Amino acid sequence: MQAGFDREWTAGDVFAAQETSLFSVELLDGIPLMSPLPTLRHQHVSGVLADILRRAVDDSGVGAMTFKSVNVRRGHRDVLRPDVAVVTWTAAISALESDAVAFAPEDVLLAAEILSPGHEGADRIDKPARYAEWKIASYWIVDPKTLTIETYTLDGDAYVASGSAAPGAVATLPALTPITLEPGALLRMR
Repeated sequence: MQAGFDREWTAGDVFAAQETSLFSVELLDGIPLMSPLPTLRHQHVSGVLADILRRAVDDSGVGAMTFKSVNVRRGHRDVLRPDVAVVTWTAAISALESDAVAFAPEDVLLAAEILSPGHEGADRIDKPARYAEWKIASYWIVDPKTLTIETYTLDGDAYVASGSAAPGAVATLPALTPITLEPGALLRMR
């Protein structure tokens, strides 16, 4: 299917575009959100954060799996792609066995976004509003330039700040299980 900007997009249009696009493609209320592929710093921070969350989740026995840049779909008009997501074990196994292209929001326990130049509004306003509407329990914002982390926990229909961390200090951040980290580690080179 060939999607154009002269009409509302569907989830199918986004999945097709993701296969060949040089852009990151998401969908919010039928409107495509396109952004350049992430910088190398963004990708590195995302990978290290995913590793940290993966170890913490595995060690906690929570029953979840961590994914990088995975589609989260609600209906035909919304497909968001958090940089890192922690999903339920059952949903992860089912998706892996069926070769699925997206998780349902109810499968996502934590969504994390790495801020991107020019898209901070989406990461700070649009996406958390939608994630809260979808009842995703935890939302993290990571600034790859300052290496700060802000955590938010769902309280009713909105997120409330629940923790923050900056380089040089070890912090324990709330999530599925308390996670202790030093944000400077997000740029570790091994």
